[in-house]
Amino acid sequence: MAAFAEGSPCWADATLPDLRAGERFYGELFGWTFTEGGAGTDAGPGFPRHSRAYLDGRPIAALVAKRDGRMPTAWGVHLATPDLAGTLEKVRRAGGTVLTEPVAAADAGRSATVADPDGAVFAVWQAGERPGFGVTDVPGSFCWTEVYVRNADAADAFYPAVFGYELQAPPFDAGDFKAWTLPESGRQVAGRAIVGDVLPPEMPPHFLVYFRVGDVGDALRTVRRGGGRVLVDRQEIPGATFAVVVDNQGAAFAVMDGAAAGDGEPAGAGAARDEPAQDEPAQGRPAATGDGEPPRGGSAAAGGGASGERAAEPPSAPATSADGT
Repeated sequence: MAAFAEGSPCWADATLPDLRAGERFYGELFGWTFTEGGAGTDAGPGFPRHSRAYLDGRPIAALVAKRDGRMPTAWGVHLATPDLAGTLEKVRRAGGTVLTEPVAAADAGRSATVADPDGAVFAVWQAGERPGFGVTDVPGSFCWTEVYVRNADAADAFYPAVFGYELQAPPFDAGDFKAWTLPESGRQVAGRAIVGDVLPPEMPPHFLVYFRVGDVGDALRTVRRGGGRVLVDRQEIPGATFAVVVDNQGAAFAVMDGAAAGDGEPAGAGAARDEPAQDEPAQGRPAATGDGEPPRGGSAAAGGGASGERAAEPPSAPATSADGT
């Protein structure tokens, strides 16, 4: 499998209290299969028990057992780096915080957890034998992520300094949203939005992970049937529809249909979407909007309004299921 370009989202995992309940929910929603029937595996010292998810035999994500009940139930995202130590030094110089020092997952690779200057948390992954996603941008797989911050200037300085992103505004009115593009390929891999535009000011900065589905309406029915909730009902954006939901244990994520930007091949060298998508937290969870009313304001990587609101709980580190990546 090809390596991921620096700064590309390369893995996602959810920290959950009940792995088996998570397997049932995501297996029905996305068609994922799992290793070891929920028993999970131990990647080694410093890594929690987890269950690896596959789509048609290719690695997609992981469900990670919460080691501490105080940890939020949440999805987290991992960004690729060829030099973990060098990236952590850039994080510090750019005003971010290294929350966990590098930990090796046998020969799979090495991971660390960091926070940007606003406190949004994500993981950084230096691949060994496991680069990350086996496929992206097909139904049932990762297709986009974006971070919500309060201080746009700080974020727009931090992420390019760490990963070399170029900032790009979408070709339509999306408020102060900026897409992150890779300098060599020009691929859009993620985006930055503002918390205060659509979310209550007390909301912590956060990432939101998006998964591609064949049809958002069908996905929402499956979410509800599986015990999850719809936080932001279907929203139309240029070329696609998205919605924000929580699973049957409270982890928030987004689903999106529409024309895929990728080709469904193993995701290497920045093979995340060319088209952006929308908002909410991988490090925390959104609160329900209650009425399904379209969100106000305009941030959203793929255009249109930003997603639903989240509960005011602190962001958490991504789960770091490194041997599943």
